[in-house]
Amino acid sequence: MNKKPEKQIKADAGLNRFVWDLRYEDAHRVPGYYLWEYGGGARGPVAVPGHYQVRLTAGGQTQTAAFDLKLDPRVKVSQEDLEQQFNLILQTRDELSRVYDTVNQIQDVRSQLSGLKGRLPENASTKTIVSAADDLEKKLVAVREGLVNLTISANEDSLAYPPQLDAKLAYLAMDAGTADSAPTEAEQKEFEKLKRQSGELIGRWDDLQ
Repeated sequence: MNKKPEKQIKADAGLNRFVWDLRYEDAHRVPGYYLWEYGGGARGPVAVPGHYQVRLTAGGQTQTAAFDLKLDPRVKVSQEDLEQQFNLILQTRDELSRVYDTVNQIQDVRSQLSGLKGRLPENASTKTIVSAADDLEKKLVAVREGLVNLTISANEDSLAYPPQLDAKLAYLAMDAGTADSAPTEAEQKEFEKLKRQSGELIGRWDDLQ
């Protein structure tokens, strides 16, 4: 499992250095869950060449400095192609974050349902409530299982358990980022398909809420 990147310089006296890996922020996470062999697809996209600015705030004072990010001269690819690649990977990362945000919300509701059932006395008057809670639990799990397979907990588990929408999005991001080139038409169509599927499942979650 990769070390979580630092987002700020440590407040230690003396000379400090912060190294930007040229990547935007990673997708959101589901606590205790990891994509394993598809983990690279949850990373943020690499910044495209262009003009950037760094801002440092310390002791109530802010300083800024501009810098240019340049393409390796050995790489022969257009700025437009790199921007198209960046946009697809960024959109995929954002969709993956939506998926994981939804999974986290579903897990939170399931936890509340479990707590509610644990507090109810066992008698005839609570049977209707317990039955309704159980029915909702099944619907929540059905939506969650379309978004993510939490059974996958180690490398090559996807050989035994089918990866769900999150892994498909991550694989697409990995595939689109394998070369310095614009996304293919097939990759664009795959993203649109996965985005529709994501929208349908998240829509079911919205209805349950």
